[in-house]
Amino acid sequence: VEGSGRGGSGPGGAGTESAFGPVPGYVAQRSATGTKTDTALKETPQSISVVGEQQVREQAATSVQEALRYTAGVAAEAYGPSTRGDYPRIRGSDAAIFLDGLRLKDPDVFNEPRPDPYTLSRFEVLRGPASTLYGSSPVGGLINLVSKRPLDVPYTEAGVRFGNYGWKEAFTDSTGRLTEDGQFLYRFVGIGRLADAQTDFVANDRYVINPSVTWRPSADTSWTLIGLHQKDAFGASDAFLPREGSLYAGPNGFIPLSRFTGDPNFNRYETETSSITSLFEHRFDDSLILRQNLRYSHIDGTYQSAYGNVYTLTPSADLPNAPFLDPARRTVDRFTYRVSSVKDRITTDTNLQGRFDTGPISHTVLGGVDFRQQWDSTRTGFGTDTRPFDLYAPVYVGVTPPDLGVPTALSQSQTGLYLQDQIKFGQWIVLATMRHDWVNSATRGAESVAGEATTGRIGLMYAFENGLTPYVSYATSFTPIFGANVCAGGACRPIEGEQIEGGFKYNPTPWFAVNAAIYDTVERNRLTPDPSGLPISIQTGKVKIQGGDIEAIATINNDTNIIASYAYTDARYAAGDNAGARVETQPLHLASLWVTHRFTLAEVPGSFLVGGGVRHIGESFDGSLNSFNTPAVTLADALVGWEDAHWRAQLNVSNIADTRYLSTCLARGDCFVGTRRTILGSLTYKF
Repeated sequence: VEGSGRGGSGPGGAGTESAFGPVPGYVAQRSATGTKTDTALKETPQSISVVGEQQVREQAATSVQEALRYTAGVAAEAYGPSTRGDYPRIRGSDAAIFLDGLRLKDPDVFNEPRPDPYTLSRFEVLRGPASTLYGSSPVGGLINLVSKRPLDVPYTEAGVRFGNYGWKEAFTDSTGRLTEDGQFLYRFVGIGRLADAQTDFVANDRYVINPSVTWRPSADTSWTLIGLHQKDAFGASDAFLPREGSLYAGPNGFIPLSRFTGDPNFNRYETETSSITSLFEHRFDDSLILRQNLRYSHIDGTYQSAYGNVYTLTPSADLPNAPFLDPARRTVDRFTYRVSSVKDRITTDTNLQGRFDTGPISHTVLGGVDFRQQWDSTRTGFGTDTRPFDLYAPVYVGVTPPDLGVPTALSQSQTGLYLQDQIKFGQWIVLATMRHDWVNSATRGAESVAGEATTGRIGLMYAFENGLTPYVSYATSFTPIFGANVCAGGACRPIEGEQIEGGFKYNPTPWFAVNAAIYDTVERNRLTPDPSGLPISIQTGKVKIQGGDIEAIATINNDTNIIASYAYTDARYAAGDNAGARVETQPLHLASLWVTHRFTLAEVPGSFLVGGGVRHIGESFDGSLNSFNTPAVTLADALVGWEDAHWRAQLNVSNIADTRYLSTCLARGDCFVGTRRTILGSLTYKF
């Protein structure tokens, strides 16, 4: 039975799967992310992975990026267990994150919405360009999250979870009918958490209120409203440690990975999000469907940080011990950064799906328009604390907050028209999509900037009788950069890309699926971290990415689940000063294996669950020709659990050996700490 989330089995089950609802177990059969229609995964000529609630619950994922640790081609925690957001990379590119088919957050922008996994029913990874359907989307791919929605199955659970780093959490999920006739359904998800991060003096607190209601006036019409209010009261866990002392030992040994380089009375990272989402669908008949999705969001953000200046790498007369200030190589000065932001967003997507035949050829045609409007008001301040700060024996004496500048008012809009045809002719399948986007950006006191682009996708598959469907595809991408103060030197140029992909899907039974692909990708105007150490980006010329990934998922005898994946990603700069260098933060190899087994013991009520996994994160690079490579690491995770009709108990340990590792080091000189051993135990009551 498919579980509802963080504690125990819940609504769902092994019935007919919908691309917009829960995944029955581990092996998904359908998805709408690749086509915006409810389509079999084996009939979509692009590489897609779907992670369901049961897998997320059994792996005890506490963030979206943790939920993707065992997904092929995804460097899930590219910057470690950052409290500032989810930063997974897909095939060497930063991933855009969508929620219910609507863009949710932008890469390289802070104080963005960060959904809790407990509020979600599906985590879908589309590898490769997706601009033809979604507009702004990186060439490596996107992540589409699907919200929990009201179900016509009465179910309630409530539970608690405790762990190391002071983790204390309560959660609840309740769904069912509001009226006896089932015309109105409800769901309520709530979360309250008090916790610390693995970095000293950094909080990891959160509360979420997530109600939803569905109105079904007829069998052909459904309208769901989803409300959300979420507050994340964190600190900034990224310490920006120097290479010496983190990547390799210096004369003073290693810096503790829990080191906090800020000011406990100044550092803050808080994001408060309120949103309302409308999901409407009406079937005129069996061949014509109208869908209209809309979200309004309001986000208040505060980001205050003091962090070590480790970015002067070349010794000079003024700094002979660079990046340290002293001959003992212990102290640095610190940057101070402060931003206050208010963001309002409206995102809509309206499309009409029709099915018809032209002789022996069947068509599923989708035409639509989507629109995104964003208003940002941001105040930013930078400063430097020149007093020596000892990274090995810190004394926290406080910093002077930098003054916030004049508000930067930014208005940006994107409108896209798209048309798609899914064609079947015998055992041949063709997917063709075209789109045109118009983008306009306006900043107070400057002239507005307008742009437009056309993107496309074409894919060809052949469906063998045994469940094998090989395919080839070509697609392009277009990513205008939203947000103020993102790029050094002013407005960012759009990121553009293209990809050729070949692969196969093999899905002979509902309990076994393989997805494999090789690809050749080009990306232009990529964002990379600014060498100055300021929290902004610069744009490079051209990046070439080649590689392949394979993923196999199986459920055996309804009690054993297996996920195995491997990805090879060769990402290099093809133009500019670093031509030939490998792209920063992207492991060359990624491999993982996750296995769970459920069993019963004679005369013992309920069932037991044991499982574990191994994750190999290969060597990664800093983005320069004289690369300081981040070593590979292999991590192990484990779980044990017990469950009956009303109770569920579960214990998870990730990074069992508490292996000391870094997620990445950048050419500018700083390194990001990997996720330490995490222990989480939960107890849930279901009724």
